[in-house]
Amino acid sequence: MDCILAIDQGTHASRALLFDHAGRVVARSLAPVTLRRPRPACVEQDPLEILDSVHASVDAVMDSLDARRRAAVTCGGIATQRSTVLAWHRNGAPASAALNWQDTRGQPRIDALKAHATSIHRLSGLPLSAHYGASKLHWLQQLLASEPGLQFGPLVSFLLQALLQEAQAATDHSNAQRMQLFDIRRLEWSPQLADWFEVELERLPPCRPLSHRYGTLAGHDVPLTAAAGDQNAAWFANGRPPDDCAHINIGSGAFVMAQRPADGSVDGLISSIAWSDARHCDYLVEGTVNGAGNALEWLRQKYAIEQLPQRLPAWLEAIDEPPLFVNTVGGLGSPFWCRGPEPAFHNQGKPPDDAARAVAVVESILFLLQYNLERIQARRPLTRLRIGGGLSRLDALCRKLASLSGLPVERGDEREASARGIAWLAAGRPDGWEENTVFERFLPHPDTSLQARYRRFLDLLQHRLGEGHD
Repeated sequence: MDCILAIDQGTHASRALLFDHAGRVVARSLAPVTLRRPRPACVEQDPLEILDSVHASVDAVMDSLDARRRAAVTCGGIATQRSTVLAWHRNGAPASAALNWQDTRGQPRIDALKAHATSIHRLSGLPLSAHYGASKLHWLQQLLASEPGLQFGPLVSFLLQALLQEAQAATDHSNAQRMQLFDIRRLEWSPQLADWFEVELERLPPCRPLSHRYGTLAGHDVPLTAAAGDQNAAWFANGRPPDDCAHINIGSGAFVMAQRPADGSVDGLISSIAWSDARHCDYLVEGTVNGAGNALEWLRQKYAIEQLPQRLPAWLEAIDEPPLFVNTVGGLGSPFWCRGPEPAFHNQGKPPDDAARAVAVVESILFLLQYNLERIQARRPLTRLRIGGGLSRLDALCRKLASLSGLPVERGDEREASARGIAWLAAGRPDGWEENTVFERFLPHPDTSLQARYRRFLDLLQHRLGEGHD
């Protein structure tokens, strides 16, 4: 039976998985990658470490196959972390660190463009933010202005040049859009956006559809037929998404996606590209919570909490009235789009212990997701939610989300949403993909205490934002 190779390069690890044409996992491998925070607002990764981790995971999966199964790998796809950028030489050697999507060192350029914020959002589909690629690319091009012949662009472009026999850099439409230099309607780089951000477009790679023959994976002779941002790929984890469903993915950040309303965008949220080929493009509306898994990591480090992941499930079951947490880890995403005040706990009574703090952080993620969901539902009614990502394995989180939203939450049995989605795209979007997914359902139940904390959370957040924090 034919198989599809999926490469999923994420913030903390690179994964390679092999799927059959019904969406079942045949083989998998993982290689971790590290994250550096050398200075405030600076979050970096080593491009060669990322590349080595991709090679290691792919080689491990392919080497695990016998000759017959290896010959049956007919195509592959790659999903990458979005908004991460770097510079590299024409021969493929990196010329800079990879500036991670959490990196906001380009904020001065963002501040200088506030008068153009509405036009930038209209052209790119993205609110003006240092989390996207343009301000980071501006910073890199200024830093490396004296070095001729460099290429700049999203991480996917560097990886494609390094991984393909053809050694050609390119970027798919979904990763290109996350650069905030891409015209979301014309599906090409925008001279106007490049002029505002002072970025040289001729140094950026060409834009291609998500479904496209990018080249052949060197060393394995596998055609690469799809590329996408990791969250865009996760939208397709179970094949064609239902019209009445929003997809939530909770990893380092958290994202909620739904089909874009026919009459346009949703105020304060992102217009994103779901899928494209040479003739067609489908769009999404997307909400972003910057502080999810990385907010729990912030908590672990700040309070030196040992074995936080292992203890969290029991804490979520035991703590009924946690404090409120102003979750501005990584800045506030949609629909606020600002740095906000410093992360802080607000409690009534005695100071919280580690368990209460951890539950408060989890609830803050859900509260921010719910605020985005309410904006989506005002324009597009939903009847259910599907959830994936590492934190979705927490049963109590899924139950709280169902009770908070009033919608049933469906969790698939396959954790690798981005990998599964990019495999489906690479395979040509076959029918029957969902038939082999077992969904666990979490039904909503009345929880007046949770609802009350949500309302207090919104009031607290608005109050703190009104104190003059940007």
